[in-house]
Amino acid sequence: TGLLQCCDLKDITLAYRLNKAMEKGDNWKFLDVDRLNAYWSKFFSLLCMMEQIDVVLKWYKEMSPSLFYPTPKNILDLLQALDAANHLEVIPSVW
Repeated sequence: TGLLQCCDLKDITLAYRLNKAMEKGDNWKFLDVDRLNAYWSKFFSLLCMMEQIDVVLKWYKEMSPSLFYPTPKNILDLLQALDAANHLEVIPSVW
């Protein structure tokens, strides 16, 4: 759970550092499937809140559905990020 709490800080730099650690070797194996999906879900929500829309879309295409299945909250966060960036025309391609 310590992994997930850092994402609640809304610190994108820290989240990227944590993600780099997660990707190292077999570190991701320390989380069960539910915790891993919760991690990716929080990470993606943070990206939607803090990153530029092109970065968010890049991560979305890399993460979904191979790393995680977006939750309804993730989809809402993505739609809000698209709306804020005035990129609603992208919705069909992410759906």
